Amino acid sequence: MKTPNFLSRAAIVLAAAGVLGLACRGAEAQAPPVEGTNTKPPAYSPRKIDVMPRQAWGGYPYSAYLDAEVADPDVHRMLYEDENVRLLEVSNPPGLDVNMHGHPFPSVFVRDSGGSGGNAVVPEARTALEITAGAGAGGLFDPVLDPNSPFNGQGWQVGPPPAGWKFPSCTTSPPQAPHKPINRGSVPLHFYRVEFPHLDAEEIRSRWKALYPWMLEPKKPVKELVPGPALGPNFSEQWPYPVAYDEIAAAPNNYRQLFNDGHLRLIEVTVRPGETTPMAGTPYPSVSAFYAISGNPQDVTDIKLDPKSPLNGQGAGYGPPPTVMDMKVPSCMTMAPQAPHAIHNGGTAPLHYYRVEFIRVDGDDFPTRWQQWYPWMKYMKNMR
Repeated sequence: MKTPNFLSRAAIVLAAAGVLGLACRGAEAQAPPVEGTNTKPPAYSPRKIDVMPRQAWGGYPYSAYLDAEVADPDVHRMLYEDENVRLLEVSNPPGLDVNMHGHPFPSVFVRDSGGSGGNAVVPEARTALEITAGAGAGGLFDPVLDPNSPFNGQGWQVGPPPAGWKFPSCTTSPPQAPHKPINRGSVPLHFYRVEFPHLDAEEIRSRWKALYPWMLEPKKPVKELVPGPALGPNFSEQWPYPVAYDEIAAAPNNYRQLFNDGHLRLIEVTVRPGETTPMAGTPYPSVSAFYAISGNPQDVTDIKLDPKSPLNGQGAGYGPPPTVMDMKVPSCMTMAPQAPHAIHNGGTAPLHYYRVEFIRVDGDDFPTRWQQWYPWMKYMKNMR
């Protein structure tokens, strides 16, 4: 009895599929180990995608396929990136199966919720897990890929909030080896990382013209503001100065807005050698992240619009550089809103750093309002 044609064709297709399946399983079984790990990649290995080449810092040995924005881009949203700086938003809600990932560059953690990070008497005594989670997250378990790695949070340093404030706070960190933070609490872990693909440190003193040729270009004309009613009403009760003094409007040659999502903004600060900025201020609490050491601080003069203002930088919190690998940067500083002032750089190298300013501080309201502010976090665990 003859087999119907359609059955013959079906048998051929099934047989071919079986051979193909065996071939795929054989290829999978012989797949090469992922660089930096001792295990073979799963079928969905990130080796099947392309990543941008990068030069890790300080002998960091792990594969670029394990970089946070590649291994788990849902948790690590790249908000801004250029050759000098990257701003990542880190979101780890309860119940999310976070992929193993690492961070190949030195960074400054910036927080406006969770633990302040500044409550420890001796910051060096705190573990990386405690610093990462903060007091507000709770229940964080953070297994690492390589327990013997020198990049597992050693040497991190904490910058406390400005005096009289609970937030923002900051932490300085060398690169971080791959880890898999598991949030067993009831509130998301949420913060930002300012990452530096390279650290200028003292090199900026001798190479700034080659590193930043745009600093030598002619500056835009800026008219100095004249105090008075013509400038309009004050910005807010918290920052009692006209909005015209907001740094990005009053001194655009020195304060360049790189990113703004309504919650925070990233500002690049540049004061060239011999330059005096126009009078300008910062209407929001902020964290400054420093990756260059321009020279002697005594060469910098800070002229206040209102010398008696309580917003002239009093009580700023400082986070020193990590205590490992002879690192001199990054460092960080937390500050309340800052009254208008003019900076004169009397040195021979530019002042150049980045500042994250919080238009809204989530603070103690984050545990009860995170679903309203970040509704997409509610569904992240269902996307795995």
